[in-house]
Amino acid sequence: MKMPNMIVTTLGAIVIITVLGYFSRDDGRVGSGESGLEVGVPIEHQLQKSQETTPLPVVLRLVNNSDTAIALTADGPCKVFRYVVTTEDGGFLQAVRRADTCVDTAVQSSIAANNALEEIRQVPLDTARYEAGNYTLRVKFWNYEGQAEFKLVD
Repeated sequence: MKMPNMIVTTLGAIVIITVLGYFSRDDGRVGSGESGLEVGVPIEHQLQKSQETTPLPVVLRLVNNSDTAIALTADGPCKVFRYVVTTEDGGFLQAVRRADTCVDTAVQSSIAANNALEEIRQVPLDTARYEAGNYTLRVKFWNYEGQAEFKLVD
């Protein structure tokens, strides 16, 4: 059985649009020739109601996909990693607290060309402020910004 040209053309257009959409999607990864921060958190995380804090694991991957090294600087060791947690609609819930022992002495590091700096941190969520639902973690790591969404479940 032969398909009419109009159906073949329509199916061809749908396939092309789908393929282009798939390859041009924004999946949070750093593109070729660019530098940026990729933030990973569990998609669903257990809210520990019986504890004062619920530790949220955060994977930070600062990627340098360029052909030159990049210098990293922060105003102090306590400003290398900062975060803010917001509700699904952008309402403020919690931010990192400045440690009393933090010194304002600039710190420096670097990432070689086509390399990455990876760290795993924990964000201590103040359990009393949270309930089951969707949240956004906004992170600043070595002055690069990134974010990830997560869901807390009971």
